[in-house]
Amino acid sequence: MFGLTSIGIQAFLAAMGIQLVSSLMGTAVASIAPEIAKSLNANSTFAGLYIGFLYVGACISSLTGGNFIRRFGPAHICKTALTVAIISLLLCMVPLEFAVIFSAFILGLAKGPLMPAINTMLSRQVHKDHYNTIFSIKQCAGPVGMALSGLVIPFLTVRYGWRVGLSFVAVLCALTAVWSLMIQKSQDANYQFKDEPISLSHLTDSMKLVIHTPLLRRLAVLSIIYKGLQMSVLAYLVVFLSDMKFSLVFGGIALAVSNFGAIVGRLFWGQVADKIRSSRKALAFCGILMGAFTILLSFISPGWEEWIVLVISFLLGINSLGWSGVFFAQVAKTALGGKVAEATGGVDFFSFLGAIFVPMFFGFLGHHLGEFQTGFWIVAVLTIISAVYLLFVSDIDQSQTVNSQRK
Repeated sequence: MFGLTSIGIQAFLAAMGIQLVSSLMGTAVASIAPEIAKSLNANSTFAGLYIGFLYVGACISSLTGGNFIRRFGPAHICKTALTVAIISLLLCMVPLEFAVIFSAFILGLAKGPLMPAINTMLSRQVHKDHYNTIFSIKQCAGPVGMALSGLVIPFLTVRYGWRVGLSFVAVLCALTAVWSLMIQKSQDANYQFKDEPISLSHLTDSMKLVIHTPLLRRLAVLSIIYKGLQMSVLAYLVVFLSDMKFSLVFGGIALAVSNFGAIVGRLFWGQVADKIRSSRKALAFCGILMGAFTILLSFISPGWEEWIVLVISFLLGINSLGWSGVFFAQVAKTALGGKVAEATGGVDFFSFLGAIFVPMFFGFLGHHLGEFQTGFWIVAVLTIISAVYLLFVSDIDQSQTVNSQRK
């Protein structure tokens, strides 16, 4: 497959499994938050606090993970991070609200280095001509993890209690950690840099790399906008459709259809990027369509045929959720000198910021304006502007990238 060796297939399977588990453990508590909050006698802010602390931990570890990956190897870091994730899930089962909220921060610390680590493994085993396709296939595991989170964990919670639901996630983390241990020798060979410095002065290397590399800096800003729109759609699609007098069940179906569109979109845009041999242009076209379908979504009103709403949700999912594979492929291509982990972690930091603050801004508008259409328009227009800019700039940054990374 795509010229992968046996070691490359090991890396691909690990990346798929870890991508799935990372998505699953990031949404597991959110999918059963009412049950956990009820058992803890927590108030309505519980879910928001949990997600907030999760992303704070992820922001910190995504920045600092690059040095550790180069020092110890990507498979070793995956094994360690997944072990920490298991500990955080066990801590989440303690019947104290403070312990559960703190477990979110620990889970975020575990989640942050996973993407830089698996992207590092893949980038070393896959030819650059296949980056877009392979990275996009890998990203398809994300929506599958979200689907498991929405279907399996609530089912286990209803039947056996929410701690059993979280135990299911912990078991999957353990299985993936065992696989990472099994491939550690082959994946980390010739990659571990024993002299890689681990000190406070070097823990900002990922941020420095992004700031001093023009193309990575541009991708970082783009990720804030794209990820912000993506998370706004995921967070408010059901609420928006409910405001438009559609049933809660239909809203859930529309969200599921949108996530199915994400799988199709990630495969589609990966193929497009490889076909036109430009991740940058593919990201630009995807962003324009992302904004256009978000604006179309804002026109939905009571009385619209349900099948039309589902078609829009599917098309929106293809674009607003389908860009990440091509995006991370472009980051890996831009990261010269073998610094895929640092580049991915640095850019992911800004992506997490978009995931935190853009939906908050969106919700603020919805609360004070009494409707979500304006919010959809604002994030859509920002997305289209950034995509058009990306479309018309050239790849002249490549020479600047080389010079900046040599400094």
